[in-house]
Amino acid sequence: MRTQASDQLEFAFVEKQGQFVITRPLLKHRLRNSLLRKLYYVRRFFPELDGKTIRVGLTRVASGMAVPGGNELWLNPAQTSHHSLAHELVHLLQGTNDIPTGERSCDIFALARHWTLNDSPPYYVRLPAEFQTTGGKIRPEYAKLIYSIARRAVEMRKRGSRRYISYFEKTLENLKRRTPPETLSAPDDPTEGSKGE
Repeated sequence: MRTQASDQLEFAFVEKQGQFVITRPLLKHRLRNSLLRKLYYVRRFFPELDGKTIRVGLTRVASGMAVPGGNELWLNPAQTSHHSLAHELVHLLQGTNDIPTGERSCDIFALARHWTLNDSPPYYVRLPAEFQTTGGKIRPEYAKLIYSIARRAVEMRKRGSRRYISYFEKTLENLKRRTPPETLSAPDDPTEGSKGE
C-alpha cells in the first residue's frame, strides 16, 4: 500500500539494526521481535536492496505502507505476513528493475519472489477461494503453484505483454478444479509474443 505522510505514527528513526533503521514506537511494540524475524527473512529474497538502508516505522493502517522507489516502510506488526512484507519491499523497487507501478503489479511481483513468501492471499489480485484456508491463509500445498504462475506472468511482463495479470488470475482459476496441487504446473503461455491488451 502506498503511503501518505499523515498515515505513519512517527518519522523519527532512532536505532539501526543491520539493513534497517527502526523507529522508537516500533522498537517498543510487543510484537517487534516477531515482525523483525519475518522482515529479515523476507529481505533475503531482495538482493536488489543490498547496500540500501531501509527505514522502518510503525503504522496502524492496513498491514503496511511504503514509498514507491524510496527507502521507507511503515508496518503493522499485528497484520504482517511474509507476502505483505514482500509486497511492501517490491514497492521500494517499483520504477526500477523493470517493475511497473501499481498495486496489482506489486502483488504479482511479490508472489513471484519465492514460494515460501506466499503465506497469505494478496490484496489486489484474485486467488481462487479453493487455494485459501478458512482462516485466510494460502494453503501450503498451493504456494509453489502460485509462485510458478506468478513467475511466468513476470516473464510475460518483461517480454512486453500487458496481459500478465489477467494471465495469472485466469490460469489459477482454470487450475483450481485439478487435484492434487503438487502435480500441477504452469501451462504454456497462451499470449507468447503478444504485447497487446
